[in-house]
Amino acid sequence: MLARFATGASFSTDCKGGGRESNSRFLPFMVQMASYLADGSANQQRHVMAKAVTTYLSGSASTLDSPIRVSASVSGSRGGSGSSEETVQFMMVYSLLSESYESWLQHRPVFLQRGIYHAYMQHKHGRSTLKLSSDSSSLAVRSDEGSSSDTSDEKLFAIVQPMLVYTGLIEQLQQFFKKGKSSSMSKMGEEDESAGSLEKWEIQMKEKLDNMKEMVGLSKNLLSWLEDMTSSDDMQEAFDVMGALTDVFSSGYATCEDFVRAAMHAGRS
Repeated sequence: MLARFATGASFSTDCKGGGRESNSRFLPFMVQMASYLADGSANQQRHVMAKAVTTYLSGSASTLDSPIRVSASVSGSRGGSGSSEETVQFMMVYSLLSESYESWLQHRPVFLQRGIYHAYMQHKHGRSTLKLSSDSSSLAVRSDEGSSSDTSDEKLFAIVQPMLVYTGLIEQLQQFFKKGKSSSMSKMGEEDESAGSLEKWEIQMKEKLDNMKEMVGLSKNLLSWLEDMTSSDDMQEAFDVMGALTDVFSSGYATCEDFVRAAMHAGRS
């Protein structure tokens, strides 16, 4: 579903109905279900997921997001083994369900770099699952038009924009569920943290998941953000809307285009 939001693809392909607005109302409750499943096995599942994120980010991008592995992950997502699904999108969802917002911020630059490389490799080998919508397809670059070194800024933006939207959606969900003050943090903290079972971010996320009014409000905020993000005219505006300009400049790059090209080069190295 997140990929469909990111690409502008039709939501009716599988379900024969529903649009962006109705699916945006459903999305928060999909996170609710996923969080419930992650709570299984005495909360051990979250620890396994968090460890998987750390292992993934410490590995080689050229191995983890290679064309062969990407292809396997697409087919494996319908029931294959966990190891075949370790694409960057999959691991970003893992981060949402298993890490604090502070950990996400720490990992976000690497997620962006991995995501950019992943999008480039999918594009280059014609296996992209994060293509632009048909309305924007004229901006897409053919896989045989050359390497990233001679790709214009406009074409470069067309290749990575869906992945930036996807990462930004994860950022929006991370902020909603894990930032801000919790009205019942003290009471819940006394009950749960005394047993050493939950971290503060987990308590806060549980509270948000149980607040139906805020969950419904999230869908409206996501649609508003998505409109701003998909209407971005260039790379810097997109990074700004998604709140990741600091990741670019703190990495020592003068422009977002430099950051993107470096991510492509680093992944191939």
